[in-house]
Amino acid sequence: MEPWIPPASPDLALLAMEAADAAGVAALRAWPELRKGGIGFGDLPPFLCWRGAAEGRWHLVLLQAREVGALVPGARTTPLPAGWLDALDLEALARPLARHPDFPGGTSVHVVQLPGGETFRTRTFGHPAPDLVAEVLRRTSHIRDWHPADLEMDKGPSGAPHAEP
Repeated sequence: MEPWIPPASPDLALLAMEAADAAGVAALRAWPELRKGGIGFGDLPPFLCWRGAAEGRWHLVLLQAREVGALVPGARTTPLPAGWLDALDLEALARPLARHPDFPGGTSVHVVQLPGGETFRTRTFGHPAPDLVAEVLRRTSHIRDWHPADLEMDKGPSGAPHAEP
């Protein structure tokens, strides 16, 4: 796993429109955008991005900088809106990223929430990879032993749990 700073090209808005067209989505209310070296989406602050491959598949892990920053002892951060992970339009965020040329063959996208302590919640578009998510969290915090609070199953474009991106 390594940090990923999204390049300026291709335009994420263009990827979002192409992904929406391919999925038969008539209109988008939000799409991913480059913001402060990460991925912005809607009204949320930018996500920090990490990428890696496992079992022949690409994975992109998105962390909220405010939550990661709160792990630093003595840090003061502005809380994110309650329920932000559940309210997130995962497909609108993940579909364009799954098509990004930096991920030949596509990527699974994992959006991570840190509810507190040594636990994390993840919503996944594609194939689940809780061990990879835990590895990213070990690399970005002083906590060494991370545990999934739950493994939420999201449905991708095919309607099947953890659909191929």
